[in-house]
Amino acid sequence: MAAAGRRRRRAGRAAAALLALLILLAAALAALLCFSRPALDGRIVLPGLGAPAAAARDALGVVTLEAADRLDLARAAGFVHGQERFLSMDFHRRWAAGELAALLGAAALPQDRRVRRHRFRARAERLLDGLGAPERALLEAYAAGVNRGLAALPAPAFPYPLLLARPEPWRPADSLLVLYSMHLALQGGRWRYEAALGALAREFGPAVADFLAPVDSALAAPLDGSPTPHAAPLPGPAAIDLRHVPLEPARLPEVRMPWEQRSGSNAFAVGGALTAHGAGLLANDMHLVLTVPNIWFRMHWHWREDGQARELGGVTLPGMPWMIAGSNGRIAWGFTNGNLDSQDLRPPAPGAAPARVDAERIAARFGADETLEVRSDGWGPLLGPDGGGRALRWTSHLLEGRHINFRRIERAADVGEALGLFQRSGIPGQNVLVVDRAGNAAWTIAGPLLSRGGRSGRLPAAAEEAPPGLLPAAAYPMVRNPPDHRLWSANSRHVGGAAFALLGDGRYAYAARARRIRDRLRERERFAEADLLDIQLDRRADHLRPWLGRLERVLDHPRVAALAARRGLRAQLAAWDGRSAADSAAYRVLRTFRKRCHERFLLVLQTRLGDRPDARMRELRWQLDAPLDRILTADARHFLPQGMRDWDEFLARALAQVLEELDAGGDEAREERIGHLLTRALPFLGPWLDAPPDPLPGDLDVVRVERGDFGASERMVVAPGREAQGLLHMPGGQSGHPLSPFYLAGHADWVAGRPRPFLPGPARHRLRLAPSED
Repeated sequence: MAAAGRRRRRAGRAAAALLALLILLAAALAALLCFSRPALDGRIVLPGLGAPAAAARDALGVVTLEAADRLDLARAAGFVHGQERFLSMDFHRRWAAGELAALLGAAALPQDRRVRRHRFRARAERLLDGLGAPERALLEAYAAGVNRGLAALPAPAFPYPLLLARPEPWRPADSLLVLYSMHLALQGGRWRYEAALGALAREFGPAVADFLAPVDSALAAPLDGSPTPHAAPLPGPAAIDLRHVPLEPARLPEVRMPWEQRSGSNAFAVGGALTAHGAGLLANDMHLVLTVPNIWFRMHWHWREDGQARELGGVTLPGMPWMIAGSNGRIAWGFTNGNLDSQDLRPPAPGAAPARVDAERIAARFGADETLEVRSDGWGPLLGPDGGGRALRWTSHLLEGRHINFRRIERAADVGEALGLFQRSGIPGQNVLVVDRAGNAAWTIAGPLLSRGGRSGRLPAAAEEAPPGLLPAAAYPMVRNPPDHRLWSANSRHVGGAAFALLGDGRYAYAARARRIRDRLRERERFAEADLLDIQLDRRADHLRPWLGRLERVLDHPRVAALAARRGLRAQLAAWDGRSAADSAAYRVLRTFRKRCHERFLLVLQTRLGDRPDARMRELRWQLDAPLDRILTADARHFLPQGMRDWDEFLARALAQVLEELDAGGDEAREERIGHLLTRALPFLGPWLDAPPDPLPGDLDVVRVERGDFGASERMVVAPGREAQGLLHMPGGQSGHPLSPFYLAGHADWVAGRPRPFLPGPARHRLRLAPSED
């Protein structure tokens, strides 16, 4: 009895000690969290400033910077970014450099191996060495500001104490790595589309590849009104016959396409002839993976240069000292992903000189480091088995110091000057729309383009072909001040003929968004800011009308008729208003029915070609509506899989799958789940760090793009010189610190589509930045 009592007392003391330890640990973490909050008020010394500067914040945390010159502005911007957003900055530089495992551990090694073959760390250092003195000084001032911002925090920046790590200093080349991270995000895997087309062409011939992967569809809305290129005829059974290929439903989960991981955007503009004030008017919503905090950081800048006051507002990308999209009072600009052909593949040339080999050391936290051999030849790095051992030629590997001209873009006075600067810039192959105060509006391509000497880059090159260089900016296509004063861009084809041949096909987006934006712009003769926001929020889903007819046709099919989820569906479909909606069961069934039909067709193709990693048929999903429509209209049964009598049976099985998922409670979620970067690795922190799940009415092929954790990373409408009437809101909030008053600030406005002013509101906090202690 006495011994048992002693054991209970010892156990009680141990439990109390453990509880006390846990309480102390929680208190320490709470203290670190509190002391790592960014400075909002007071005075802080920022060495290197030429004169005092100031950072004011409004109710949403939008930052207004005032500085004596552009270098001081860069230093102050670095200070603010470093305090508010260092984790996302660190993630972007590590992602581009292939150095995530050094922070996150061995789980990130596969990602690091894939990226390290681009050797972006070495490229960033060479790019930095090739910069002119003004550009290099800007990056150095920004890096110094970031590091001072980190040092001014009483505790390490959130969430590094949770990771048991300390932030590593920022270097000037790291800002160029952040630029490369955008190249990766927007273009990095486009070579897989070319590889898939190559696999189709080898198996069935180029005509079948052109048919199954058309550039666009009957919905095309190019700016120049040109017809669709590569309108291949419907192939007969002598070219392709899938009737002997089984459809294996058990494999469907393996091929379901991550449609949410698209890189897109909308941008549209009207010239001054259609506005009351005579200036051009621009709308831009850039579609990206959504996180908390948001990828962008809103800022408004004031400084002096060349003896005059300068002003610039919009969105910045933490890690870089430039404004990404916005207005300088004379021009306003915005982007959509170009989807042009920026990557070429070539098999190793027979008898060619041995590939160059570079040893890349990859550090893994809490694990063993490893050495990766990166092989390359005259074209570029050799891809591994996933690329069939081919060499990759990518414009992103060809950047030079002359391409870093973003500081000059900030000062552009009109559309003509801006177009030339964007064409010569290092931006990753974007459509850029620019309007100016005089009422001009224009579209062109920003960033480097490959010059192939007349060869199409749609299929992999022959082994003996020489590597393409870069196209001179003077040859870039552009559309300036069109007769109807309207421009639109939504990642589909913009031009045809010789201009299209220069851009190529890098996997253009389905044209439904572009066509809807064009049609909405043609409905009015006068536009104000609210009119363009209304178009940004448009949810019309006319592209689903053909699928509605197909679904209704098979509702009474024997494979569907007995399913419980079918009951009442016909009436719901009849009542559907033609728009995407979070609370519309009819819409969810219809859009999922289309998706499952796509998946099933691509699974048959994938089964026919085999599971080679360089023949991913999912890469064909972007324009699949066009060939499927032609197949179904022609009742082309040689495209049916084994055991299917007709296309009604194919459609009925797809619909049955959707309804069975509904019966099992598997309806695709219609809530936006936007998570913090940290909760991807530590999901249990989600309730504290993630945005609340909100039902959102948009989708991927309607103008209001939002699906899963992908959507409009900002919505901006602005006319240069009329910024006070402009609109801008974004998801996820400004600050990355969960105790900040600006964490998720403004997110509810983005969810509801409520306009917020482009310009910052009255200052709630003001931080003075001093050159010295004096």
